[in-house]
Order: sequence, then structure tokens, then C-alpha cells
Amino acid sequence: MAKGPFMHHEGVIVLFFVIGSLLLGALVKSFFQNSKLPYTVILLLLGIGIAFFEKYSWLEEGVLSHMIRVVADIDPHLILFLFLPILIFESAYSMEPHLFFRIAPQIIVLAVFGLIISMVLTAFAVSWLFSWSIGLALLFGALISATDPVAVVALLKEKSSRKRLETLLEGESLLNDGTAIVFFSLFYGFALGQTAELNSFEVVFDFFRIVFMGIFIGALVGWLTLWIIGRLFNQALVEITLSVVAAYIAFIVSEGLHVSGVVSLVSLGLMYSTLGRTKISPEVTHFLHQFWEMMAYMANTLIFLIVGIVIVLHVNFDNPRMWAELGALYILLLLIRTSSVVILMPVLKRIGVGITRQKATVLIWGGLRGAVSLSMALSLSQDSSVSAEFSEQVLFLTAGIVVLTIVFNGSSMEALLKLLGLDKLPPAKAASVEKAADSVHKEMEKFILKFKENIFFSTLSQKELVSYINKDNAEDEQVNEDLNVALMRRLLEIERNSYWKQFEKGYIGRQAAKTLSTSVEIALDNEPIIFPRPSLSKIFSLPKIPQWIRSLPLISTQIKIWEFKQLSLAYDISRGFVEAQDEMAKHINALAHSKVLEEEIQIMINKNKETAIKFTKSIEENCAEVLNSLQKSSAQRLILNHERSLIWKMKHEGILEAAEAQKLIDEIEEKMKKT
Repeated sequence: MAKGPFMHHEGVIVLFFVIGSLLLGALVKSFFQNSKLPYTVILLLLGIGIAFFEKYSWLEEGVLSHMIRVVADIDPHLILFLFLPILIFESAYSMEPHLFFRIAPQIIVLAVFGLIISMVLTAFAVSWLFSWSIGLALLFGALISATDPVAVVALLKEKSSRKRLETLLEGESLLNDGTAIVFFSLFYGFALGQTAELNSFEVVFDFFRIVFMGIFIGALVGWLTLWIIGRLFNQALVEITLSVVAAYIAFIVSEGLHVSGVVSLVSLGLMYSTLGRTKISPEVTHFLHQFWEMMAYMANTLIFLIVGIVIVLHVNFDNPRMWAELGALYILLLLIRTSSVVILMPVLKRIGVGITRQKATVLIWGGLRGAVSLSMALSLSQDSSVSAEFSEQVLFLTAGIVVLTIVFNGSSMEALLKLLGLDKLPPAKAASVEKAADSVHKEMEKFILKFKENIFFSTLSQKELVSYINKDNAEDEQVNEDLNVALMRRLLEIERNSYWKQFEKGYIGRQAAKTLSTSVEIALDNEPIIFPRPSLSKIFSLPKIPQWIRSLPLISTQIKIWEFKQLSLAYDISRGFVEAQDEMAKHINALAHSKVLEEEIQIMINKNKETAIKFTKSIEENCAEVLNSLQKSSAQRLILNHERSLIWKMKHEGILEAAEAQKLIDEIEEKMKKT
């Protein structure tokens, strides 16, 4: 059977390719982890190398040869439908939503206006260079102008250390990819003579319809699936499965209705990273992120190998003139990308979080093209209404630009970041990290004292043990003002993280975690502040309802219910707020660079705590019964959560078997549903 038709069945061949690709990816990750070349660049080059062996008949006829041919003939639409839902959703879901929305104005300017500028300039350039009609030139301009999210996101996650820059590049690549597909679709009929002329009003209307319908479909699918997930309780398999179904449904429905599937996926991913934070079970959240990270890793591994194979086996390399045209086009596209960013710089500096020349340079060089552009070029080559000469030229140029941008731009990105001083954290933030490292060093010196009393380490001297501690002696040259801002931001991030930890442990509820997290995000905007918190001042006050309204017979019961809910939420917020302030206080000494600043921050934290505690006492004085009920409910929730964590611990230590532990956990979770 091993040598029969079974081994040549296309389904089995594809399975072999997936297994072999993942194995190859694992080997690349292991053996090239210190390589200057990004993982995706190595995979692309391997795909190209493997395909060359097949193209020039250096491989014997057999399973491997057949496998490469099957992969090379993959439908370009299948590439988009199979991989984009994974890669786009994971990228949008893993972004920090607060930072994304702060940078959104810049992202929109680059993704829409920047792409239009690039598309038009490219159309003029190729129309002059290749003597194409304006319709064909615009079609190619739309196809080649988008920075591909698959290539850019994969690169950034390896090489970037600047969160704002990473979010800007990632957000632009996600949205302008959707914009490019929209314009490609709009110009397709015009370029091929199926549409007599372009009506500017219709183009603008169709653009907004395609984009906003995509946003609506993604948001709708997200809301529906999160509504279902919100009614579940710690069902990891079901919640993760629903997220996968949501990604594919959003993309397929959007594309089926001829609206932007990419924009729909971005909308869906942002729904999951915002609304989903309080709908997805706390116990599942971390696992869900890990699952999608793994899915994206596997999709990246497969897609870059496939792109390399497809390029070699579908493109004719025998025309010297086309090589010269490719070189000219590569330089032109770099100049056009530069022009679009430079033209928009005055606007980009004044919106969002601003932009520096250094970051603008990275933005220009980070304009990688990838699988999406290649898929659109392949779809052109498969259309019988497109002339063979044009489709062959477009495919060659697109494939060449994909390879050149990923290999040259991608592999040199790390060097560029280093040259511009963007490969390290901002100095003020680096100084706070250094202060934290000093604190770790002191704790480690205490830790190694335990080795003296341990017979298994009796031959090691104190000096030798100290030498094993990692110590970075970076110099701090920052002014106090920058350090103060960096410290405030770091502490506020600790505070925000504390709220989600409390939520995961059951210490506070969904709405309290969301409200408190939002208060931190407001405090982080512009100049970071720890005290006061105007967004919480209204919450830390008792509801003031006139007595005559309370006594109305028809609504008195509803008012009591509403009042109880308001007080319950405020009490939850108050407890969580005090807990987070205590958590911040633990880290001041490790992060603050002066005693004066340490004291100032401690005063602000104490004022925050006083505000929350004062409010809790006012509940006790005015609504003693309500407070007692709230405390009972909170205590019950905390006790059940702690009991469940103890059972998990006993399971991991081998005291309880998996089935025994699960039975006890199920009993506890049934009680938790009723609290």
C-alpha cells in the first residue's frame, strides 16, 4: 500500500507537505535562533531553493517532486481563505487595543491616503515604464502598493522593541491591505474593459460601502460569538472553537458579500481584545492567546514556504529585460513609499502619538509585500480574459518585488533599527528597567545565602555564586523629568495588569475590571497621572435619589434593585482599586530613582486608597445591610476561587488524579455559577 496510488493521492500529498513544513520550521527555529535573518526570510529562501530543484529537474520523479507540483498549483483564493483568517485575526487580537485606538488616526491616514498616493504614483510610474493603459496601471498600482500584513507582522514580532512603532506598522499593514484589495476589485473591470469608465462618486461610495460593511460584519460576528461565550463558564475547548469559527465566518461571509474580509477580521479581532476581555472566561484567556499564537506560527511557516515554491514554479526567469524592469520598479517603489510618507508627515506629526524621522524611516523600509499581493497576481494569471503577456509580466514583477522586499528589506530591518537607535527601549524606560534589575540583583544576593547551609553546594564560595547572577551595568543619562514619566507609566501598567489578575482570580467582577482598566487607560493618555482619578470620582459616591421617588409604589422595587447593582459595582471597584494601589506600592522602591519621588508617589497612592476606603465606610454608615450582603457575596466568590486553585495545585503535585480533581472542580464551579 505504501507504494501504491495512496502515496500519490493529492489529499495525502498535502498532508505530507504540512507535516514536512512544520518539521522544517521547527528545525529552522532551533538551528537559526541566533541568525540575523528573520525566520520568515529563511523560510521563503528555503521554499525558493526547494522549488528550483524541481523546476530544473534535479529531483527524481516521486512523492517529493509530486508534492512540490501540487503545492505550486494551489488556488490563490485558497491561500487567502485558508491563511488570512488565522493571521489577520491573531494579529488584531494580540494588539494592545488602547494603544491601537490612540494611534488609529495615523493608521487610517497611512492605510487609506498613503495607499492612494502610492497607488496613483505607482500607476503613473508603470504606465510610463511599461506603456500600459491607465486602467492596467491602476490595477497593478493597487495590487503592489499594499504593505502585506503577513510579511510585516511576522517580521515585527521578531525584531521590534518599540510597541508604538510596532502597532503603527502592524495596524497600517492590516488596514491598507484591505484598502488595496478593495481598489483592486474596483479597478478590475475597468482595467479589463468590462467597465467603460470610472465614476469617481461610485468609486468613493463603493469604497466606503466595502470598508464599513466589513467593519459591521466583523463586529456583528464578534458580538454574537462573544454573547455565546459570555454565557459559558470555563469551557476552554468550546470558547476557543467559537473564536476559530468566528474568524472564518467573518472572512467568508464578507468576501461572499463582496466586502472587505480583511477589515472584517480586524474588526472581529478588536472586538475580542476589548469586549472579549470580560466575556471570555478568565481561566481561558491566556490559553486562547497561546492557541492563536501557535496557529499564526504554523500558518506563517506554511505560507512563506508556499510563496517561495509558487514564485519559482509559476514565474518565467528567462527574460533579461524583465530583470532590468524589476530592478527599476523596486527602486521606484521605494521612492514612491518615501514620497507618500513624506507627504503625510505634517499630518502624522500632529495626530495620534506623533512620529519622528527615525520612525518614519522604518515605516518606509518596512513596506514589505507578500502573499496577498502574490495571490492577487496569481488570480490575474488564471483569468482567461487577461492577456497572457500582461499577466506574465505582472506575475514576474509581483513575485520579484515580494522576494526583494522580504529578503532585502526584511533581513536588513534589524540593522536599520540599530542604526537609528530604535533597537533598544527608550532611554527613560530603559533606566526604569535598569532600576528593576538592580532590585532583582539585591534579592538574588539574599537568595544565594541559602546555599551556604545546603550540603549539595558546600564546595562553592560566596564570590563564585555571586558571579552567576546576571548584572547589566548600563549607564543612566536621562533627565529626571523623562524618568518620572517613564516611572508613572510603568506603575500604571502594573495597576492595569493587577485588575485583570484580580478578575482572573475572581477577586472582582467583569464590569469592575473593565471600568478600572479604562480609568488607567485615561490616566495613561498624554501626561500619565496616578492621582487624582476624575473618571472614578462619580463612582465613589452614593446614589442620590429623592425620598419621594423611592416611595412611589410602581417603581420603588426597581429603584432598590438598581441601587443595589450600582453599590455592588462601586464596592467591587473600590476593593479592586485598593488592592491595585497596594500592588503598585510594592514596586515603587524597585523602580523609583530617588527617595523624593518614591515618597511623592506613595502619597498619591495613599490618597487613592483614602478615597476608596472613605466611600466604603460611607456605604457602611448609610447602607449597612447592603454592605453586609455585598461582603457575603464577595467572600463566597473569593473562597470558592481559592478552593478551586488549591485543587488545581494538588492535581499538579500529583496528590489528586486528573479525574478526581476535575470532579471536585466541577462541583465548585456549579456553586460559582450561582454566586
